[in-house]
Amino acid sequence: MGALQHAIQKKQHRERAQPQERKKWGLLEKKKDYKLRAQDYHAKQNQLKLLKRKAEERNPDEYYPEMTKTRLTDNADKIKTNTGNMLSNDAAKLLKTQDEGYVRTQLGRERKVIERLQGEVIVAGKGKHTVFVDSEEDAKKFSAARFFDTDKSMVNRRQNRLRKSQLEKGISNKTLDDNVEEEITKKRLEKLIELDQRMDREVELAKVKQQMDLQRELMKKGPKQKIVDKDGLVTFKWTQQRKK
Repeated sequence: MGALQHAIQKKQHRERAQPQERKKWGLLEKKKDYKLRAQDYHAKQNQLKLLKRKAEERNPDEYYPEMTKTRLTDNADKIKTNTGNMLSNDAAKLLKTQDEGYVRTQLGRERKVIERLQGEVIVAGKGKHTVFVDSEEDAKKFSAARFFDTDKSMVNRRQNRLRKSQLEKGISNKTLDDNVEEEITKKRLEKLIELDQRMDREVELAKVKQQMDLQRELMKKGPKQKIVDKDGLVTFKWTQQRKK
């Protein structure tokens, strides 16, 4: 009976292969490979901790920021001083959250004003004024000067097109150019200056908000690694913690 069991063909248990879209990453990592990689990583981390502790204990006169907040007793015990003005970690994070909320509100207001100013100062592009009529006969009889109630010399003007009543009152093109156009140019220049200033303020507020977010994240628990790229930008990478 035992020999018969060995003769029966059994199901082949094949290892799971790498998906087609991940072929460029090589073979799929198996558990034994992960265990070796994890053991190597933890061994290096333990070695770094040991070397760091040895470096700290090698120089007893090394300065620490904690020295400004503690003092040694006769029994060589550390006692914290000036603890009355210190905030807890949760209280400090709450204050930073409130400050970040204020900066976020101001940043939203600036962006709304910038959007409104951009809509006001952008020069209108070349467009067409389309007029719909009921029939082809009406299209042949259509007169743009009569439709817009203006003179033929002002039909091609898309902006500041004067009506006949305004022309009869003595408002000429020269008067319009000297008064209205000058006022329009002046107001537009003021809005462009304001837009430039508000865009600079938006950039500064965005930088402040990003820095405050980073400071609040750095107050959280967990091991992290400081990374500096080639441009000098500082970022932090948190080690993934296994969740139970």
